[in-house]
Amino acid sequence: MKDANKAYEKKEFNAAAEIYKDVAKTEKNRNVRKEAYFKEGMARMMNNDYKDAYKAFEKSLKYKSTKGADQMDADALRYMGEALKLQEKYAEAIIKFNEYLAENPDDEEVKRLKEGCELALKWKDKKTRYVIENFKKANTRESDFAPWFLEKEGLVFTSARAGGMNKAEYGWTGQYFDDMYIVPMKKRRGTVSFDKPVLLKGTVNTKYSDGVASFEGKGRNMYYTQCNSDDGKGLRCKIYSAKKIGRDSYEQPVLLDFNSDSFSCGHPAISPDGKQMFFASNSTDGEHYGGWDLYVVNYVRRGKTWSVPLNLGPTINTKGDEMYPYVHTDGTLYFASNGHVTMGGLDIYFTSGSGQEWTKPENMKWPINTGADDFAIWLAEDKESGYFSSNREGGRGSDDIYSFTMNPCELFMTGVVRDKATKAVIPNATVHIRTNKDTATIVLTTDQTGAYKLPLTRETKFEMMAKGPEDAYYFDSQKEFQSTEGVECFTTLVQDFELEELEIEFTVEGILYDLDKANIRPDAAQILDDSVVAVLKRFPRIKIELGSHTDCRATHEYNDSLSQRRADSAVAYIVSKGIDPDRLVAQGYGERQLRIEKCSCDRTDPGNVICSEAEHQLNRRTTIKVLDKNWKKVEPKAEEAPAEEPKPQQNNQRPQRRTPPPRRR
Repeated sequence: MKDANKAYEKKEFNAAAEIYKDVAKTEKNRNVRKEAYFKEGMARMMNNDYKDAYKAFEKSLKYKSTKGADQMDADALRYMGEALKLQEKYAEAIIKFNEYLAENPDDEEVKRLKEGCELALKWKDKKTRYVIENFKKANTRESDFAPWFLEKEGLVFTSARAGGMNKAEYGWTGQYFDDMYIVPMKKRRGTVSFDKPVLLKGTVNTKYSDGVASFEGKGRNMYYTQCNSDDGKGLRCKIYSAKKIGRDSYEQPVLLDFNSDSFSCGHPAISPDGKQMFFASNSTDGEHYGGWDLYVVNYVRRGKTWSVPLNLGPTINTKGDEMYPYVHTDGTLYFASNGHVTMGGLDIYFTSGSGQEWTKPENMKWPINTGADDFAIWLAEDKESGYFSSNREGGRGSDDIYSFTMNPCELFMTGVVRDKATKAVIPNATVHIRTNKDTATIVLTTDQTGAYKLPLTRETKFEMMAKGPEDAYYFDSQKEFQSTEGVECFTTLVQDFELEELEIEFTVEGILYDLDKANIRPDAAQILDDSVVAVLKRFPRIKIELGSHTDCRATHEYNDSLSQRRADSAVAYIVSKGIDPDRLVAQGYGERQLRIEKCSCDRTDPGNVICSEAEHQLNRRTTIKVLDKNWKKVEPKAEEAPAEEPKPQQNNQRPQRRTPPPRRR
């Protein structure tokens, strides 16, 4: 156990796990066996061996301590859930976390781990644009990670493969020390190909850990991490810079002045303009939130130095680790974290801002992120392609480099046009769509199921309305509005329409007349424009009867005359709006068709009820009745021209000379 503990403290987790396993198999004391299995699980977790870690924790729980239940049992249950989560066994992990929370309900960290499982199950069900491939040219059985693409040269990355500057293995991982490599790129006739990886030239690679590089401009200046110093005696990681000399080599590195011997700095990310550098550090000086936090320094041109590091603050940094920052050309900051709600280990996030003012980091979700560690991303300018690192299942080694491209964004608008009254679908209806990016109108025709479908563009607003078929009598729908602003790809917006069919007979409300008058008032004129003139213009083949009705409070003869005059007045107004008079029939009904029949003013009727003014008003109305839906203008026949008198028969005689008019005297 002493040897195992010593190896664990030296971070030689692979060796420590094997020793703990041997102890657990041979030790007779069950308390020691329990502890050995638990510590084996912890060592394997540190070495990303989650399957064997789960088995070790499971065995630890089987041994009941003579001291009774203790914290080791609770921790084993928690780490079993975490090991399942890191293998993307999310449903099983949730069960373990629930078992743990039943005894430890206030553990916010485990609640966060559980939330990550729940989100992962949702995210994995969604269709995605990403096409991800293992970048096999760069990957080996060892760790290959932290890609950075140089447009005219190739892909620079960090690797713990054999064949580097140091032939000795690194105790923590059982692999070799990290070095920086490049996969040279070739372009021939528009086709890109990659050669075998080679070490970066110059003195940037040492016998100890070198890597996670960031480049300014087109690769003129490189910033990278070096751990253990070039003699292997250093205890910290530090950031260096190196200028490019010649075509493919780098000069003697320069240690940046904000480094320290009391804490580590690493994973530099230079901004595109070279004015800022973001990096990770485990410093506990000043503002500090977790294991590794992200910081920023500004370049001071006058002194040719870097400013005092500024912690990016609690929006980005957590109690966990934030690492591997990257600044895109548009200023967006990307980074990896296991302290936010993740799908597993490290997830990649993005945010925007400056100083300590940042937007809430957004998870890049599946399939960029998985249950494994996903980190160190690089994106092309359009963000439609790039590279990142992951130790997910299916790779060639512990950490692999992956490339990604993105399929086109698919967005659709779909819907059904129906009859408002019957809810029956309406085939051959048209949907008219305008956008805020084009003046043209898109017209779609519904199929036999009344449906339509339209592919949409991103970040666009849409104004929509539906019309009935040309041979039908439907009113246009009201305008509807949709937008794809902020809408995720593979989303289908739904916009249904209901059309109201023209009724054979309907009442037009609100056409009021002054007492004992038939002239059209301004308020009545507006209603006629909106309800009658508009209908006649919308349906140019209908002929209507415009009926005027009165209440019963006058003689029949008077009411007949008044209603006819009012109907005639309304028709005259409609004709003044350009409607053919042949399409209109004026009919006065007087009191012969009361809407409220109980308002009969016949005092001899025993069932007669004296009505209120409001009820009398309902009887004073205007009705529209469609007489013909296929009206055609009948042109009057042209009058026949009178028959021509027969011309005199032609002969050979000379024409008679006309007598000239008398001269004026």
